[in-house]
Amino acid sequence: MNKTLGTLFLLGLRGTGLLSKFALTLFIARDMTLAELGLFGLITVGATLVPATLGLGLNGPIGRQLVDLPTAAALSLASTRLSVTVLLHLLLTPLSLLVIATFLPAEQLPLLWLVAATLVLEHLSSDLNSILLARFRPNMAAVFLFIRSGAWPLLFVALAWFYPGLRSVPVIMMFWLGSLLLIGAAIMFWLGIKGYWALLRPDFSRIPAMIRQSRHLYLADIGNNCALYLDRFLVTSFLGLEAAGIYTFFWSLTSAVNNIIFYGVTSPRAPTIIAAVNLGNKAAMVQACKSMLKEIWLWCLGLSLLLVCAMPTLLAAIGNTRFEQHENVFIIMLLATLLRTVSEGAGNILYAHHQDHKIAMISLSAMVISALCILSLAPLFDLQGAAIAMLLAAIFVYLWRNRITRGLLA
Repeated sequence: MNKTLGTLFLLGLRGTGLLSKFALTLFIARDMTLAELGLFGLITVGATLVPATLGLGLNGPIGRQLVDLPTAAALSLASTRLSVTVLLHLLLTPLSLLVIATFLPAEQLPLLWLVAATLVLEHLSSDLNSILLARFRPNMAAVFLFIRSGAWPLLFVALAWFYPGLRSVPVIMMFWLGSLLLIGAAIMFWLGIKGYWALLRPDFSRIPAMIRQSRHLYLADIGNNCALYLDRFLVTSFLGLEAAGIYTFFWSLTSAVNNIIFYGVTSPRAPTIIAAVNLGNKAAMVQACKSMLKEIWLWCLGLSLLLVCAMPTLLAAIGNTRFEQHENVFIIMLLATLLRTVSEGAGNILYAHHQDHKIAMISLSAMVISALCILSLAPLFDLQGAAIAMLLAAIFVYLWRNRITRGLLA
């Protein structure tokens, strides 16, 4: 009963957060411009690609170690992990800003600084989320995730509804940045009341070994995120910002299903599977894996049906015929997202069994297939071609991961 209530809490919180983000997407699509929707979509992609690129794949091996460590050792390891992120951004972010600023007009520089600050703190928040999940604190991780992705969009939409002068991408970034600063203040307060400050002792001598252990998962992160988000940049290049806005809208809808299940079911189940593997308890591991996969499938089917039924109402609320002209794109993207969501459950099993090399191979191969399919199909079939490319890549990953998973559970 407690497990069911816990799952419903996580799914409910994540679902509310995603509804909030969708409300933001809907608001931009209806009350701002498609170009602004496309620009914001590219920024959100950056918020995912930065942790993947500068994260060095460290959250994977660190997460497996954190599952079994005592509190003092876990805090030392976690602070070492976060120190790597801070050091990398101190070195690379100023250089990146100087390079990008040379190509931008002066009036866009304030937005650049806002985006940079937001991406740095979003990266640290992403690392913190992985640490909390590994330490069996899914509720705290879910609350922080809601603050940084669900609470501020509601506040922005509510205020921008009454004050049209707030309807701009820079103002949106200010709200996003404010939510991240709030999380920083909350985690510092929590560390203080728990008396953990004295235990935050980064061990910099461990960093080289940590990076060596993470090389395969780093490649996997690069492959996964490029396969998922490169399409937005390619669609923009071939079809323009307005097409990217339409693509972003449908991607946000279908991705909501994935996010609810990933953060409500898939990620919280990972530590249990890892613990069973570490103990060598094959029966408990198989039971945990099968239970997770069954739950993922059931939630996929249920949420997808709800989304399909809600689509006519959503499109009517927008009142833009451009979206209705591409309903087939939505259906194809939804099928791709369902396969991706289920294959992420299989990825959990590979991760728990330290199949890092295979995870990297699958991810990098998917990245290449996704890029080639988009380059081939988008110029010929417009947005439908990009959606088909997404589906083909998802089928590839699903089949390969599940073939390996069946062997591990046999």
